[in-house]
Amino acid sequence: MSDFEYEGLLDRARENIPEDISNRRRWRLPEPQILIEGSNTLFQNFNAVVAMMDRDDNHVYQFIQTELGTSASRDGPRVRFKGRIPPKRIRRTIVNYVNTYIKCNQCGAPDTHFIKEDRTTLLKCQACGATRPVKL
Repeated sequence: MSDFEYEGLLDRARENIPEDISNRRRWRLPEPQILIEGSNTLFQNFNAVVAMMDRDDNHVYQFIQTELGTSASRDGPRVRFKGRIPPKRIRRTIVNYVNTYIKCNQCGAPDTHFIKEDRTTLLKCQACGATRPVKL
């Protein structure tokens, strides 16, 4: 009967979990490449960062533009912001987006997607099943 003790079964299950799933750092965004050019700020790898997020690029673009409180234009794979914006501020805005629209509040997993219920948009976690309303 000792073969089926809870702790032993739990340890055996943990050993069989693939490393890429059990590792919390499996999902990482590329480091934003920010360049200040005259009176403009360029987010060089905007498309690469958004592709990793698996979100609508227009939604991310509008969020960042609103948070920074400046006008912007899309220029191929990059975004050009009016004004000299510190790179640290852009990085903080991206972290805010991830915490608001990507990470699950319950388990912290990035495996989420938007679902529509009636007139409410919910963020649903595919890892733990939790849902929460979000404003788009």
